[in-house]
Amino acid sequence: MMDKPENWTSMTAEEKRSYRLDAWASGDSIQFDSPEAKTRYRERAKRFRDALELKTPDRVPIAGLGGAFVYRRVGIPQKATMYDRWEEAAEAVIKFQNDFQPDSTALSFMMAGASMEFLGQTNMKWAGYGLPDDVQYQYVEQEYMKADEYEHFLLDPSDFMLRRFMPRMYTSLKGLQKLPWFGREAPQIGARVIEAFMDPEVQEAIAIMKKAAEMSVTPKRISMETANRMASMGFPHLFTGFDSAPFDLLGDMLRGTRGVLTDLYRCPDRVIRTCEKILELSPVPDIPIGSAPLVMMPLHKGDDTHISRKQFEKFYWPTFKQQLLTMIGEGLIPAPFAEGSYTHRLDYLLELPKASVLWFFDRTDMHRAKDVLGGHSPIMGNVPISMIATGTPEQVKAYCRDLIDYCGKGGGYILCSGTQLDDAKEDTVRAMIDFTKEYGVYR
Repeated sequence: MMDKPENWTSMTAEEKRSYRLDAWASGDSIQFDSPEAKTRYRERAKRFRDALELKTPDRVPIAGLGGAFVYRRVGIPQKATMYDRWEEAAEAVIKFQNDFQPDSTALSFMMAGASMEFLGQTNMKWAGYGLPDDVQYQYVEQEYMKADEYEHFLLDPSDFMLRRFMPRMYTSLKGLQKLPWFGREAPQIGARVIEAFMDPEVQEAIAIMKKAAEMSVTPKRISMETANRMASMGFPHLFTGFDSAPFDLLGDMLRGTRGVLTDLYRCPDRVIRTCEKILELSPVPDIPIGSAPLVMMPLHKGDDTHISRKQFEKFYWPTFKQQLLTMIGEGLIPAPFAEGSYTHRLDYLLELPKASVLWFFDRTDMHRAKDVLGGHSPIMGNVPISMIATGTPEQVKAYCRDLIDYCGKGGGYILCSGTQLDDAKEDTVRAMIDFTKEYGVYR
């Protein structure tokens, strides 16, 4: 990877973004399989870069998302990606990439199920642990922060996460509850602080965390090797980092949907203060120069159906907007994955700098998105996953034709499914990718 130039801090956001895009699109930090792979990489990366910069590429880019379909098509159940068949799962990803040839790499979803079991993780169920062997993982919301604990979090977030959140999310780490409040005790290094680490339950929790981390090494290594291998084959990564909006972190991980939506009425000021605290604590993703500068941001509770426009403007948008602006200032390109519909949120997105954010839409009205954001922000999406799972190739082609004709006009559009490919079919996935390559050429 390249180093930042010495004048980085004096560069404008646009200059930093251009510098990052140059390094990514060149592929100079990649060890390619062949000169031809390097050429193909640069062609594909330029296609995406043109779309990101609101220019007209040679054709509409088609992104590869991945998902359970990648493994199922070769007979690998979801449990295999969670436990002991990661090498086979990696080969399935490579096969998908070679068979379908999307313009970007498919995302690989490999986790350490045994490590998660060992920790006693309670916020998920997955294949082999609470779910059948070939079912995609499911999130299980809980109130890991109680309604009367806002002030604890606001006073000392690290203490709350260590002594309250972690023991509740991970049943094997209950011993962490016995640790002292370091914010009060640590400056004196008294006997209470030292003796806390002699407690058997505290020692057990620390040993479990160490063992769980060791159990996670193999799938993480294989995932990284798979990603590097696809880049060497000539496929650029479209996303490097991941992040979340402050309101979503509060609603997803701490209070849960029911809790946070109730709090909008019960203690609105605390919700705002907590979102501001989360923003304050959120670092800018550390994306190396040479990697794709796009940061994927799944959005969960800011859509048209969860909260009203008035609530979006008051509780969700202020801290999320500032988070985006901070990333933009470092030359990164936030890529919010607007799950659900953002049709009635589009005007807010114009408050951000031109060509600074890639909006990845799931069920948003794409004609409306193009009408509002065309010439201002690149957009991505939204072939319905329901159509890919149950429709015909002809239906998928017709949908893609409309997206290309309307959203692709003038550039600034990347085609892909509305979400990852889980319940999908070979012929409809093929139709989406091949049709875009054939029909999406700009003339």
